[in-house]
Amino acid sequence: MELTFGTYQRVLIVGIDGMGAFNRFADTPNIDRVFARGAVTHTALAAKPTISTACWTTMLTGAIPEVHGLIHSLVPPAVPTIFRLVKDAFPDAETAVFSGWSPIANEIVAPGGGADTLDAGDDDALCERILAYLDDHDPTLLFVQLDHVDGAGHTTGYGSQGHLDAIAHADEQFGQIYAKYEARGLLDDTLVIVTADHGGTVHCSHGDWSDGERFVFFGAAGKNVLPGEIGEINQRDYPAIVLHALGITPPPFDADGYAAQMPTGIFPDAGTDDRKPVYPVFSPYIPQKRTQPGPDSPEYIGTFLNPERIRFWLTFENGTEDVTHNCTTEVESGIIKTYNNGFIGKSGEFGAGILRINGMTHGDVFSFAFWYFSSPDCRWMDLFSNADGIHPSFTIAPYGECVGIYVKEPDGTQLYERRVAVESYEASALNQWTHFLFEIDCRKNRITAYVNFEKADSTVLPYPLTEHFDLSVLRMAADQHNKELFFKVVDDVMVIDGPAEPAALRAYYRI
Repeated sequence: MELTFGTYQRVLIVGIDGMGAFNRFADTPNIDRVFARGAVTHTALAAKPTISTACWTTMLTGAIPEVHGLIHSLVPPAVPTIFRLVKDAFPDAETAVFSGWSPIANEIVAPGGGADTLDAGDDDALCERILAYLDDHDPTLLFVQLDHVDGAGHTTGYGSQGHLDAIAHADEQFGQIYAKYEARGLLDDTLVIVTADHGGTVHCSHGDWSDGERFVFFGAAGKNVLPGEIGEINQRDYPAIVLHALGITPPPFDADGYAAQMPTGIFPDAGTDDRKPVYPVFSPYIPQKRTQPGPDSPEYIGTFLNPERIRFWLTFENGTEDVTHNCTTEVESGIIKTYNNGFIGKSGEFGAGILRINGMTHGDVFSFAFWYFSSPDCRWMDLFSNADGIHPSFTIAPYGECVGIYVKEPDGTQLYERRVAVESYEASALNQWTHFLFEIDCRKNRITAYVNFEKADSTVLPYPLTEHFDLSVLRMAADQHNKELFFKVVDDVMVIDGPAEPAALRAYYRI
């Protein structure tokens, strides 16, 4: 039997964000042609949870999310990426990352992470730069991520015609890149891989473990690749395939580190069905599975708190609709994504969209309540803000491991700032759901903060709060500080008329 270890000079990986295995139903002549005699599967397993940071980092490191540390955070992972392993083995090798979703290039791989070229931008313009790059470069490892398909899934539903049309467009872009390798005579010694990070549901969301979310396409094509179905394969196994093709001895298997294992069905002389366990060593990230209780349930919030006091409530079960119907909402810009891994049911990510809330009414005392997926690496976001540059304003802003509340003058002069940190409270921990509750008492000019239903701070301010806390103009994710917003994930966002009732909310959430 011919040995296949190290028989390739280069590897090309094209990842299509949010495609899952839906390419089966889309018009993809280029993927179909390239992998007609390749090794394929439509049941490669994504990482848990099925969200982009976790999945892309898993496939680029060979480590599970509990090890590499990227679930809702964006920092260089705790283990080296495949680019670093390639550069350590072949210092003169050229490596490159082109990503439509910029965190792959800027945070996950990051400068110094082993890639000589890091480029990010809109898919169409990015593809033009990739083709120009390939005119003058011959990378040992080229990784391309196309992002528009996921946006279509979040907008029209995964598996919808809009989603399938976006997959067809991504197939055209893959075809252009493949044709460039072909025109340069590089294909004989190139292993070509196409895959996805996750799929999604018809309800425009992902993050859970349904078949549509967890199963993704994986195809490998090359001179000595076996045609047909691949055996069991997880995203963490992808680095094993790349290293084998390039002739790089992989790190030893370690459930607490590099956990990639060579699948069967790709190379005739490599792969094992005797796969070593990974998750028995760790507790996988499993969000609560219960859904929002309905009005007829004894677990409904009305059992614990007068529902008429809830003036605004986002559960994300119906996108950005206020379930109380007291307020109307409109997406002013971007996309507000929903995931299936909220504290209860779905969660919302405001990193790429701004939501305006109209019709808010309340008395002299009212409270903001929400669950926040706390991470030391999440960037600033004005979760609630009425700042318009004309009137006195307030802002409630999660930032990393804390949530702050700020009171400002129209010119931006900050009159009050108080941050309450997750790490200061024994009941909380980073990289998990944490509940925040802010009571605004405009009669006593007092702001009181609670973390996980325990009082964290109470301050009486030396000026009236009424004009600063005018909620007639209220936005969520109205960032005033920077435009690079990613993974500000929240759930069960409420505005409650009257004083905060942490004991009632604690009982409702079964804490």
